[in-house]
Amino acid sequence: MKPVARGLVIAAVQVLLVAGVAGKLLYDRRVLPSAWAPTTGVDPYLPIRGRYVELRLVVDVDPADAPEARENGEAVLAWARLSVADGRLRATRVPVPEDRFLEQAEGEAVQQLETPAGRLWTLVEPIAFFLPEAGPDPTRLAEGETLWAEVTVPSDGPPRPIRLEVRPAD
Repeated sequence: MKPVARGLVIAAVQVLLVAGVAGKLLYDRRVLPSAWAPTTGVDPYLPIRGRYVELRLVVDVDPADAPEARENGEAVLAWARLSVADGRLRATRVPVPEDRFLEQAEGEAVQQLETPAGRLWTLVEPIAFFLPEAGPDPTRLAEGETLWAEVTVPSDGPPRPIRLEVRPAD
């Protein structure tokens, strides 16, 4: 096979791979439920990794079905299943035996944080939202603004960010 033909085959394979990933993400956006969630804690531009923000999503918790929290050092941790209710990201308790709490693989880890606004439940694992090089930094908020993220919620795994929005604080 000539070098030009080999190059074209490799280019075609790469285009198919990128198109497959893009198709999967577009399909997920159409099929999976999506929700808006306020965010806490951001990690702006790091030169080594590129321009992105690292966000912790705040989840709504029904007090009657609050996650079973346990102290782990300084944090109050729990396991919860994520869902969408009224366009918001919601966490519901996943029962975990005492001896398997740190090994739990079902659901997502959530933590309870003390903030000036009160106690909030957030996802332990932050999500990364990549920013265009020339775009403004959405983490630089004015007084009285909050950053929200729209995410798709797969049945298994963490939420996937779609877009960000700055809203006035409640």
